[in-house]
Amino acid sequence: MNRVVLAIAAMAALATATAPSGQPTGQPTGQPTGQPTGQPSGQPTGQPSGQPSGQPTGQPSGQPTGQPSGQPSGQPTGQPSGQPTSQPTSPTGQPTGQPSAAPSFVDEHWGQITWDKRRHRQGGLCENSCSGHGTCELNNNCNCYLGLDGEPEWTGPDCSLRTCPKDYAWVGSVVNQNDLHPWAECSNKGVCDRKTGACQCFAGYDGVACQRTVCPNNCNDRGSCWPEKHLASKAGRTYTTPWDSMKHVGCLCDAGYRGPACDLQECPSGTDPLDGYGNEAGRDCSGRGICDYGAGTCSCFSGFFGTRCQHQTTLL
Repeated sequence: MNRVVLAIAAMAALATATAPSGQPTGQPTGQPTGQPTGQPSGQPTGQPSGQPSGQPTGQPSGQPTGQPSGQPSGQPTGQPSGQPTSQPTSPTGQPTGQPSAAPSFVDEHWGQITWDKRRHRQGGLCENSCSGHGTCELNNNCNCYLGLDGEPEWTGPDCSLRTCPKDYAWVGSVVNQNDLHPWAECSNKGVCDRKTGACQCFAGYDGVACQRTVCPNNCNDRGSCWPEKHLASKAGRTYTTPWDSMKHVGCLCDAGYRGPACDLQECPSGTDPLDGYGNEAGRDCSGRGICDYGAGTCSCFSGFFGTRCQHQTTLL
């Protein structure tokens, strides 16, 4: 048995003396005296005992001397000198107008009508079924109902807006030669209220269609207001042909008052005591004094007296 062990040990020593067939089982105890005759068949199992004395040959020893050929060959010639001097400006206020996609609404006082109600059609019928104020005609257009006077009572694309009374306009588009008075709502002297169908007349005009003027101060409750046609008739004259014969009005004052607004109180008057022009010629105070229209009394000239200056003083 001992011989077998010795034989195995001898064989192992012999194998160690020749080129090793595998990895060494441990680290050598000292430095080899010469260079190995061949390269080891594998990598060492441990790390080197010291750090390398220089940089790896695969890494560059310094910074690259130039930029890659695909990029610009140099840096920009200058850097910004500092931060921006100001921030981007923002709007200073609200927009001054309406967006262009939604036209702004402009209220028309008279003339062209602006329809402010939404328009829509359903089922190929007229808009809103003409609001019950008209019939649906050709091409889905509403034909609004007429009133007893033959004028349309409703207007608008769906007959939802009231019309206002009409009369000859005080001024408007040319109708015929020398005729500037077309048939118009509120006589072009008022604004039509489309909800009620009533005219809102401008100052100085009156009537359901603003078709006449007003008497000044309502004649101060000292007379009655009449059109020119009737005023002329009461004075024995005729005024029927002109277009304003029933439009312009004036005051017919009560007895004892005069003036455009019946605001002047007449003074008593009679014949001239010297047989001159007196009351028959339209002269106040019998032609011998000055009338105070505020009080209705006469201020007689020198040599005359009386409530109407009808007496003459006696000369001594």
